[in-house]
Amino acid sequence: MKLFKRVLPPVLGVAVLLLAVGVSVAFRAEQGAHPEAVSSEPVVQRPAWVKEGTAWAAFTEPLTFLLRRGGDSVDAAKKWGADFTEETIRKVKQDGANAVVVNLHKGFGLKAEAADIEAARKFVQLVHRHGMKAVGYIGGSIMYETLVAEEPEAGDWKMVDQWGQPIYYNLEETYRHMPCRNNPGYQAFLQKVLRVGIQDMKLDGVHFDNFAAVNEPNACRCKYCRAQFQEFLRQRYADDQLRARFGFTRLDYIAPPPYSQDTRGPFTFVPVRNPLMQDWARFRATSLAKRLGEYDNYVHKLNPEAMLRINLSSWWPDANGGFFRAIDLEQLLQHGDMFTSEEANSPHWTPDGRLVSKIRTFKAARIMNKAVWFWEETTKYTQRRNEGPPVLRFAETMAYNDMCLGVITGRDIYPELLTPAVRRYIDFFWQHANDLKHTAPVADVAILRSFASTQFNPAKSNLSTVLFEQTLIQSKIPFAIIFDRHLKDLNKYKVLVLANQDALSDEQVSEIRRFVENGGGLVATEDTSLLTDWRLVRDRFGLADVFGFDQPPAGNQANQPIQRTFGKGRVAYISRIEPSTPPPAPNPVYHIPNRYWTLPKNHVDLAAAVKWAAGDQLAVSVVAPLWVTMELARQPSTNTLLLHLLNFKTTEPLQKVAAQVRVPDGFKVREAVLETPDGEGSQALKVVANGQTVSFQVPSLKVYDLVLLRMEKK
Repeated sequence: MKLFKRVLPPVLGVAVLLLAVGVSVAFRAEQGAHPEAVSSEPVVQRPAWVKEGTAWAAFTEPLTFLLRRGGDSVDAAKKWGADFTEETIRKVKQDGANAVVVNLHKGFGLKAEAADIEAARKFVQLVHRHGMKAVGYIGGSIMYETLVAEEPEAGDWKMVDQWGQPIYYNLEETYRHMPCRNNPGYQAFLQKVLRVGIQDMKLDGVHFDNFAAVNEPNACRCKYCRAQFQEFLRQRYADDQLRARFGFTRLDYIAPPPYSQDTRGPFTFVPVRNPLMQDWARFRATSLAKRLGEYDNYVHKLNPEAMLRINLSSWWPDANGGFFRAIDLEQLLQHGDMFTSEEANSPHWTPDGRLVSKIRTFKAARIMNKAVWFWEETTKYTQRRNEGPPVLRFAETMAYNDMCLGVITGRDIYPELLTPAVRRYIDFFWQHANDLKHTAPVADVAILRSFASTQFNPAKSNLSTVLFEQTLIQSKIPFAIIFDRHLKDLNKYKVLVLANQDALSDEQVSEIRRFVENGGGLVATEDTSLLTDWRLVRDRFGLADVFGFDQPPAGNQANQPIQRTFGKGRVAYISRIEPSTPPPAPNPVYHIPNRYWTLPKNHVDLAAAVKWAAGDQLAVSVVAPLWVTMELARQPSTNTLLLHLLNFKTTEPLQKVAAQVRVPDGFKVREAVLETPDGEGSQALKVVANGQTVSFQVPSLKVYDLVLLRMEKK
C-alpha cells in the first residue's frame, strides 16, 4: 500500500475503498457459486452513442499489474497516478478523443485491485464531467497468487490441458492462469465485476481483453468443457446422425480429442478429417459465442446504453482462427459492439509491390454491423510500429470502418503519432462525422468464407480466399465478405465468389443453385462443393449441374476460365488460383502473413470473371493503379453516396482519377463534392450523367479523398 499512498489520499484504506466501490458483499467467498441466469440471444437494442463516432484514449493497466509484471520504471507508481487527473482529460480531449478505456479488473481480485479501482472510479467521474465516455478494461487471465486468497474457488477456475496441467498466459508470466469461461464459478465472478463497473463505477461499457480461447492443441479440457462438449453433440445430432457421423450413438466416453505432441510428433495433419476434431472446434466456437452473448445481455440488463467490446487477440483474416482459437465471427459478432484484432497488417505499399491492409477485417466486421477498435500499432508496450505512414491508417479506418478511429492517445501511446498531418485527419473525422456515420457499404459482390472449408482445409481454401480477396481489393471491385449464415440472403448481391470453398452442405448448395437460377452471377474455383460440410467426398461437384461438369479439370490442362449460363444467371469457373509467391506449407494451424499477399498470377482473369458474371453492371468503376483502393457506401437518411479513395503509395500523388458510379433507380445526383484532409476546403466536381451512371474526375489524390454524391429523387 505504500506505493498506492503516493498517488491516493492517505485516508483511503482498503476498507474505505471497498465501501466506496460498493462491493463489500462481492468479496465473500461463495462456495458453489453459480452465475445469474441470463439469455445468450443477441441483444437487439444497441447503445446509440457508439454509432455516432468514437476516438479513444487508453489507460488500461492497473498499477498492481505494472508492479507484478516487473520491468517498468522506478517511478511507475508516480507516473500511473499522474494519469488520473483533470489535466489528462483536457489533453486527450484536445487530441481528439471522446472516449476513454480505463482499468476495471485485471484478474488479481477485487480486494487486491481495490486501490486501482478507486482511482479509476474517480477518473471516470472526471471523464463524465467533460462529456466523454468511459469503458472499463477486464483482463482475460487470473492472477491466482491473490485471487485464490479472496475467492477460494478460483483455484479451480483455470483452464487445464489434456494432461490436467494449468494453462498459463505465456512462458514468462506464469503467475497468470487462463480461466475457463465455461466454469460457472468464473462466470459468477465476472458478473460481480460487471456490477462493480456498470453500477458502482458508472462506466459506459466494458472491454474484455484476450477473449479468444487459447491456441489448440492446448485448449481447455476441464470437467466443464468435457461435459458441455458431450451435451453439444447430443443437441447437435439425432441418433441417426450420430451413427452417420461417428459410426455409433453412445457418447458416455467420448471426450475432446487429445493431441499428444510429446509422443506422436508435431501437430501437422491436414486437412482436418476427424469428425470429432471438427465438432470439437465447432463446440469451442459455439460455447465462446454463448458466453459472450450472456455477458452482453448482463451488461444490457445493468445499463441498456452500455457498450461491450472484446479483444480477439490473434484473430487474423488470413488464419484459420475458428479451428485453433475458437473464433467464429459469424457467431461471436452477433453480440457486442466492437472487437479488436491484433493483426500486424498496418496499411502500406511494400517495395516489392504488395498492398497490405486491414480491409478484410473491416469488411468482416461491417457485414455483422460491428466496428473494429485498433490500438496495437500505437503503443510502446507492443513495440510494434506502424509500417506505413500513420495518416494511411486513419484514412483506411474512415473509409472501411464504422465510425471508430481506435486509440489515438493515452498511456504508452507513441507521442510522435500525433503529427500535424495526423491531427488534420482526426479533425477531418470529426468535421465530417455527419457524413460518415450511419452508412452502409455498397457491395455488388460477396465472397464466402465457409467455416468447414477455411477452418479445416486452410492451406487450400483460405489461401485461395485471401488471394481472391486481394484481387477484389486491388481491382477496386465493390465486395463484401460473408459467412455461412449470409447464404440465405444472397439476393442483395449480383455475384457470389466461391474461392475453393470445397466443403458445402446440401442446403448451401441448394441456396447457391437457386441464386444463380434466379439471375445471380457465380464465380467458383478449384474444388468448390466437392465435399459436404462434414468433409465427406462427393462423387461429383455438389454444383456439377451449375458448373456443367462433374470433376475439377486435370492439373495439366490450361487454366482458362470456363463461362456458361445457368437458368437466368452467369457462371464462371476457374480451375486454379495461381500464387505469385509460394505459399506456406500445409498445417492445421495455418497463417498466410502479408508477405504472401502478392496478387495471383491470374488476377486479371479472376477480376474479369467477376465483372462478366455481374453483366458488367458493377456499381462503381475507378481508373487508377493497383496501389489505389476504393470503398463505396450509402447514407440512406440523406440519400448520399460516399466514394472513398485511398492511395497506398503515399509518396506519389495521382492526378485526374476518373470514376463512374451507378446511381440507384429513381434518383439523380444533385451535386458532387470532394472533401480531403490533404487539402483545404470543399471542391465541387463536374458530373456527367448517362442514364443511371454518372462520371466525374477527381483532380488529385494524395492519400485520401472523399467524394460525396448528394442525390435527390427524380
